[in-house]
Amino acid sequence: MDTKMDTKTEQTEQTGQKRVLITGCSSGFGLLTAVRAALAGYDVIATIRNPAKSEGLRSALNRAGARATIEALDVTDERSIGVIVEKYSPVDILVNNAGFLIMGSFLDISHAESRGVLETNYFGAVRLTRAVVPAMIQRRSGIIINVASLAGIVGHPFNAAYAASKGALIGFSQSIRLELAPFNIKVACVEPGYHKTEIIGVNANLCENFYDRSSPTFEYNRGFLRLMMDRIIPRAAPPEAVADKILRIMRTENPKTHYVIGRDARFAKASLWLGLGSWLEKKVIDKLSTATRRENRKELARKTKRSRKTAGD
Repeated sequence: MDTKMDTKTEQTEQTGQKRVLITGCSSGFGLLTAVRAALAGYDVIATIRNPAKSEGLRSALNRAGARATIEALDVTDERSIGVIVEKYSPVDILVNNAGFLIMGSFLDISHAESRGVLETNYFGAVRLTRAVVPAMIQRRSGIIINVASLAGIVGHPFNAAYAASKGALIGFSQSIRLELAPFNIKVACVEPGYHKTEIIGVNANLCENFYDRSSPTFEYNRGFLRLMMDRIIPRAAPPEAVADKILRIMRTENPKTHYVIGRDARFAKASLWLGLGSWLEKKVIDKLSTATRRENRKELARKTKRSRKTAGD
C-alpha cells in the first residue's frame, strides 16, 4: 500500500470517519448514493467500471460541494478487485450496486449474454464481498448493502437473466446475513421497483437476436419494448428515494433483511403475500399482449405507407 493511501487510512481511523465502498457509480443509484454519503461525512470510494464515464459523477459531486475518491473497478475481474481492496481496506460499509441488463426473451438471449449479466450482477457482488469481509471480521464490524431488484422477487419477462441474477443476490444476502451475524457484520438487501435510472434508459441493452423475425417471441420482444417506452419508464419513480434509503441503512444499527422500495414493488410484494400472484401475472400478460398488438398495428401502418410511397414513385 502506498504512503499516500496509508495517510488517508490513518486519517479516516483517527477521525472515526467511516469508509464506504460503492460500485456502479457512473449513474443512477450508485451516483446518487455516493453524493449523499459524501455530503453526510463518509469517506466515499466511488467506483466505476469505465473511467471514461466518470464525468457525470464528478459534476454531481462538484454541484453538491461534496468530495469522494473515484476509482476504476471491474467487479468481474479478480485482479481489479484485489487492487481496490488492498488500497482501501478496511472498508466499513460495502454497497454492491454495479449491474446491467440485457432485454430479450430467454429464447433469444445468448448464453454468453446471460453469463455476462450474471457475472456482473451476482458473481461480481460475491467476489467483492468475499474480498472485503475478512477485514470486517477482524474488526468485528461492518455493513453490506446489496442492491437487488423487485425482479428478483417476482421475475421479469424479457429480462430473465437480470431477474435470475437479482434473485440470486437476494438469496445470497439472506444466507450470508446469518453466516456473518456472529462477527457483528450486518447484511441488508435493497429491492427497488421501477425507477428512472439509466439501466432502463440509455444504458439498457437489447440482446443480439432481439429483432430476429424467425424467433417465435419476436413480436413479443417488440411488444415488451413498446410497453417499457410507453407505460413503464414514464411512470417509473425518481431514483433519489432509493439512494436516501441506502443512506438510512448505513446509519441503522440493526438493518432489516429486506427493503422493498417503490409503490409498484410494495404492491407486487403485497399481492404475493395475499395469494394474488396469478392475478398479477394475468395483468402483466394482458398489458404485454395489448402492447404487442399496438406495435403490430404500427408496423403494418408503416409498411402500408412505404408501399403507397413506392407505388406513387
